[in-house]
Amino acid sequence: MSIVGSAQKATRVVKNVGRLREIVTAMTRFGMGTAVSKLGLASFVLSFKKSEFSSSPQTLPERLRHLCEELGPTFIKIGQVLAGRPDLVPHEFVEEFLKLQDNAKAIPFNELKVTIESELGRPLEHCFSSLDTEPLATASIAQVHSARTLDGEEVVIKIQKPGVEKVLVQDLEILDLLVEGLETAIPEIRPFRPRMILEEFKKSLLDETDFNIEARNIEIFSKNFQNENFLVIPRVYPKLSSKKVLTLEKIKGTKLNEILYNNTTGLDSREILNQGMDCFFKSLMVDGFFHADPHAGNILILPDGRMGLVDFGSVGRLSKKARISVINMFLALIAEDYSSLVWEYIALSPQDGSRRTFARVEAIARDVETLFSPYHGLPIDQIPAGKLLMQGTAVAYKHEIRIPTDLVLMFKAIMTLEGLGRKLDPNFDMLGAATKYSRQLLMERIDLKTWTKDFLFFTRDFLDFSRKAPRQMGEIFRQIENGELKVQLDVSKLEAYTKAQRQGSSLIALSLLSGGLMLSAAYVAQTDTLPSWAQGLLWTAASAATLWSFWRNVSSKY
Repeated sequence: MSIVGSAQKATRVVKNVGRLREIVTAMTRFGMGTAVSKLGLASFVLSFKKSEFSSSPQTLPERLRHLCEELGPTFIKIGQVLAGRPDLVPHEFVEEFLKLQDNAKAIPFNELKVTIESELGRPLEHCFSSLDTEPLATASIAQVHSARTLDGEEVVIKIQKPGVEKVLVQDLEILDLLVEGLETAIPEIRPFRPRMILEEFKKSLLDETDFNIEARNIEIFSKNFQNENFLVIPRVYPKLSSKKVLTLEKIKGTKLNEILYNNTTGLDSREILNQGMDCFFKSLMVDGFFHADPHAGNILILPDGRMGLVDFGSVGRLSKKARISVINMFLALIAEDYSSLVWEYIALSPQDGSRRTFARVEAIARDVETLFSPYHGLPIDQIPAGKLLMQGTAVAYKHEIRIPTDLVLMFKAIMTLEGLGRKLDPNFDMLGAATKYSRQLLMERIDLKTWTKDFLFFTRDFLDFSRKAPRQMGEIFRQIENGELKVQLDVSKLEAYTKAQRQGSSLIALSLLSGGLMLSAAYVAQTDTLPSWAQGLLWTAASAATLWSFWRNVSSKY
């Protein structure tokens, strides 16, 4: 079926016809003529041959990598992103996409000068006292140069290349057409939700063209680590920055990838590693805002032993609920409790209509256990935590359990840092490093103020439910009266359902009792309306009711 079948699609195709012809011609040249034919795009290629290059000795992953390299920045970026998503992409494709390099050529500084002056609204000499026209680094989207401010401070300037955003938007629009056509031509790929994945990639790639986003990320990190001396975050110069120009404090240090191969600094690499991991887990488990691309090229070691961090274009965010789930995942890995690990994946997965039965969870847990079986019984310092968490994500995805992007970014960051850690110290223990902040966050959960706040949220949700329930019940009765309500009942499981209902009613009653006691105890503690012995008795009763409720909840599952 052709992707140019509707008027709207035809308009989009005509608008991008030149670039679309380049992409389709390249696809055909790299042996993907069958896909081109199924998409109805053969007419865009002169002398089209469906089997062209079909006898190529190169594998499909190799041909896809070469295709990305030929098609330029957008496709290279997508390949690099896919290389970090082993939950979505088979291993052989990941290995090949990891070879993609951003071998962009530097462009003449005169072209960048126009961008700087246009973005900052004044001549270059009114912005900087000096500027090195030779780039420090060149990538597909931007180029980096050294400079000095009018006050003489050393800075680096990240300047977006002219026309990059326009090309990116055009390529993403064409990719949207191609993915839409693939879903129509090959229905088997629909369960993998390619359009949803593309939407995630589109946002990520377009965010990279807005340097204001990166500037805000840096400011958040600076605030989170303002009391930490070890980690150095570059200062942003807001008056010398915009959407396409980012001016930062220059951090003078040695890139970690250079130290990995030749440590001539004389610094204690293990101490640097331990403090660096403390900072990472603080950002992850305490702040819920972390650097999602902590590879060795983005980490600098300063002469005094401190660590500098650069390139904040890719970050992840974790809610309090997600942070607690991460702790539970680490604990499940240590205990080899695969059902608990799968339940944490499911707890964070968006409710998208997929069925989540106990039987299904057990099936996923069996697959995870098979995957993890080579590591059974090993000391925890030999368990590759990041790799296993990412592989578990791939298994969940195979069973149509979608994992939030930020969680996958976290797994990728852990996997990257674990690899760096083992290079710096062969005995590095990622699970052990996670324990410190796991304890801290768990202690927060049992803190009196936190419990009080949680019960206030519970009260708010209960009141919200009580307001909505009458309208919802009224709607149900209306549907019954009009014969619109349909109920689907699986009689074969009625006995189990009745038992679960009885258990559920008991658990609800116990939960309400313990919740009421806890709320009362919290109120009394805040207002100090009872003597201390009476407060202690009330807390004891509340704790006993809570523990009894918890034990009944756990025992009901087994």
